[in-house]
Amino acid sequence: MAQPRTHKDYQIGIICALATEKAAMVAMLDETHPKLKKEMGDDNEYTLGRIKAHDVVIACLPAGFMGNGPAAVVASNMRRSFPIKFGLMVGVGGGVWSKKHDIRLGDIVVSQPGTHGGVVQWDFGKMTKGGIFQRTGSLDKPPQVLLHALQELKVFDLTDGVDIEEHLSFMFTNKPRMRQTYRYQGADYDQLFEATYDHEGHETCDECDPMRTVQRNARDDSTPKIHFGNIASGNEVLKHGITRDEIALKEDVICFEMEAAGLMDNFRCLVIRGICDYADSHKNKIWQPYAAAVAAAFAKALLGFVDEQEVVATSEPPRPVRILPFGRNNKFVGRQSQLRRLITLLHDKDTDEDCQHIALVGLGGVGKTQIALEFAFQLQKILPQISVFWVRASDKTSFDNAYREIGQELKIPGLEDDKADIKKLVRTRLSQYNSGRWLMIVDNADDFEIFYHTDNKDADVGSSPLSEYLPYSALGNILFTTRDREAATRYAGSNIVDINEMDDQESNELLQKNVPNKILLQDKESATKLLQLLVNLPLAIMQAAAYLNAKTCTVSEYLKIYNESNDNVIKLLSKDFEDKRRYPGMKNPVATTWLISFQQIQTRNPLAVEYMAFCSCIEQQNIPQRLLPLAATLDQNEALGTLKAFGSYRDAQLVKASGRIAKLQ
Repeated sequence: MAQPRTHKDYQIGIICALATEKAAMVAMLDETHPKLKKEMGDDNEYTLGRIKAHDVVIACLPAGFMGNGPAAVVASNMRRSFPIKFGLMVGVGGGVWSKKHDIRLGDIVVSQPGTHGGVVQWDFGKMTKGGIFQRTGSLDKPPQVLLHALQELKVFDLTDGVDIEEHLSFMFTNKPRMRQTYRYQGADYDQLFEATYDHEGHETCDECDPMRTVQRNARDDSTPKIHFGNIASGNEVLKHGITRDEIALKEDVICFEMEAAGLMDNFRCLVIRGICDYADSHKNKIWQPYAAAVAAAFAKALLGFVDEQEVVATSEPPRPVRILPFGRNNKFVGRQSQLRRLITLLHDKDTDEDCQHIALVGLGGVGKTQIALEFAFQLQKILPQISVFWVRASDKTSFDNAYREIGQELKIPGLEDDKADIKKLVRTRLSQYNSGRWLMIVDNADDFEIFYHTDNKDADVGSSPLSEYLPYSALGNILFTTRDREAATRYAGSNIVDINEMDDQESNELLQKNVPNKILLQDKESATKLLQLLVNLPLAIMQAAAYLNAKTCTVSEYLKIYNESNDNVIKLLSKDFEDKRRYPGMKNPVATTWLISFQQIQTRNPLAVEYMAFCSCIEQQNIPQRLLPLAATLDQNEALGTLKAFGSYRDAQLVKASGRIAKLQ
């Protein structure tokens, strides 16, 4: 009696987008197996079975979900429950007919590396000058085991012919109910209209002008033809002939679909599409069942050429690693424009070989860390296959500890050797293409001396600048957070996202979310005045909210204390408070945060500190630059540049010193 199968037996995954597609794939199983328990958090539903010599697991996207994102989630969950070595994406797609590729409805298109890795995400890119969309990024190619099998199948097809009809007959014999629905629809219902001719609006093309069809030679039989080339994947259904032809010409693609781009980097697979329409406005669902059936038939035929020993020898692709210091902040408010900007910059690479560097820059307490954290969680939802690494860079020790944790999580060989250069090992590993997609967040990168050694102060100890340990990969991105604009420019060039104080609506929402006792906030006028006094600074708002909650103090009572004296202001802004989303041992008060910035400015440029002290003694109004203490023009410019770098100076910006707020012009 055969031993019951376990999770480890299922190393080949098959993903379908539609129930129509999964039904066809399930009907191709030579043997169906009992269900196995899923890992916690895996929401997929699986069908297990055998095709040819291989045990396979089949999953489908949830009803109503389409596109690269949902496909990536299904793939990620499948890899959570099963040790998947590689996969197949099987279903329907829109064909691109040309004289070179005589693609008809019911034909089969298979992704094959060429000018691209076999799949290109056509809607992933940026707008260039002149409003021209430029696709960016690249996707991984299928694994060698599938490419070897594909080559053998192509050879067999040339000599003997791959018998798709045989597998369709198998399906109809074992599942007679499917014969009527999944049958061939006939050449009379295969009409390709001119790209410029849009559908008239009826359910079928019966009312469309037959004179606007493209004239093609009739085929001798209805046997589906197999085509190999690039497949375009996007998050929207393409239903426009002109756009189809433009993209096809530019990217050299012969088919359009909606899921494959979500899989290629961390669910290494071959994409198989039965052609059910021509990706234009004339598309309908008449051909979908038959197209799904021929795609499933090809998948079965291909698995017959996959070598069992090569499957065993194939390594499992890297699993995404997530190292984040805090959980998601369920009280996060606003900042949507900055988050959208981060997503845009992430895609905005000059070439496919770039490792994009981006920097968040703003005052201490303005919320850079929280924005970076929220961005990490949002990005994981968009790209479930991406790894995220968090590196605290407030000093060398923090940086070293973060790299050690990354190395341990990635199980890098040699890490425990006494003489191991851990940072170098981590850099080398993440710089390798097979590490997959990743985002590294370098938080609190305020001291660029430890990154670049610009004044050679560390030369005597022989340590290398930390910048030498930043990994570089076409699949990687690094996000810095810093108070120092000069450092941000050094890290990320022009890829800078400014983080300023919140707007009035955001700051009010933040206060409301952090004071559960709404009685304390009943005086809306006082709440508005408080937020104005705190200049909508998130950390100051959180600190005030903590005080209100701890003392059961109304906002008007807090204002009264605040306005009594400058000493009270300093005391209130110096009070530490508990915040589970800040680093252990790190002091939370606003005054402490400002003091850190003050000390960094003092180290960088003593004249800048003199200007801050001067401004703190003057009435809160725009201060003419000529009133500043005398200094040489160059020295004055450098001092103001330092203040500007730390967000303490703009044309009419806030300067914070000794608990007072002054405006400098």
